Amino acid sequence: MPATIPSYGFSVYQLDENGSATDLTCPQPFNVALYSRYKYGSTVAADWFARALGSSFLAQQPSFACWPRLLIASSPYHYVPTAAHALTIRLVAMLNDARAAHGLPAARLVHIERRAASSGDYGTLSADARTRLMTANALSFGRLLPYADNAHLIVVDDVKVTGAHQECLIRASDALPLRARMFLHIAVFIDSGARPLDPALEDRLNHAAIRTLDDLASVVASPDFSWNVRVCKFLLNPANQHRLAEFLARMPVRRVRELHDNSLRDGYARMDAYRGSHAIVRAELRHRERSLAGASAASRAMAQALD
Repeated sequence: MPATIPSYGFSVYQLDENGSATDLTCPQPFNVALYSRYKYGSTVAADWFARALGSSFLAQQPSFACWPRLLIASSPYHYVPTAAHALTIRLVAMLNDARAAHGLPAARLVHIERRAASSGDYGTLSADARTRLMTANALSFGRLLPYADNAHLIVVDDVKVTGAHQECLIRASDALPLRARMFLHIAVFIDSGARPLDPALEDRLNHAAIRTLDDLASVVASPDFSWNVRVCKFLLNPANQHRLAEFLARMPVRRVRELHDNSLRDGYARMDAYRGSHAIVRAELRHRERSLAGASAASRAMAQALD
């Protein structure tokens, strides 16, 4: 029986049952509105949290960060990444700057694959439902296996509430030839013991600033935006279907095309929960493409007439 790989945890903030910070490793307070925008694709917000997490981690865990072989992954995903991926790619750059100063090789960014995407919002699930979902949703470590021997693995995620996600990753990766694992979080909810933590705490953080399609519109239209699973599911959610066409009409055509392609690649287009919304996206994309084709043909005809 192989020895269990040591697992460690680190977070910038510790939160109580009300979402208030009780302990922190950086001087700035926890900004719930900024966190909400980060969860919905703001790369400006991702930059801020990456700097806070990276500087605190390097200051307090320098030996882990400077292990000779270091792998870094965000929380698992199928095709469309989680919000934590935007955090992770910025964190890798910070850690590699520090490693280069010590003459160490660059840490390798790796992908822990989720075999398939699922419908629904993880942040709204109960503790039992989270455990069932994590157990049923198989993970693959094939992409990092060639580099795992005697390596330290860092897994970057957003918020830890029940710990079901982390426990699933620990079980799934115990057979890897890793030296140690570290789970980095922006924030961890601390259980006072008075009553079980309510998983809905995470949902309240996620939606502190982004609750409606109108709230999301300026984030998605901005050049400082990156797609993630949460944004795709929110836009395709049947609850938002009655206003989806109006929302899409306000978006640049590239965003409509990206949502359409993400929906196909992660399989949302084939899920009962999202099939109707995907049809609206497809219709808007076809309308835009016909309009662009018509405008292009008109421009060519005008050019020929002038010649």
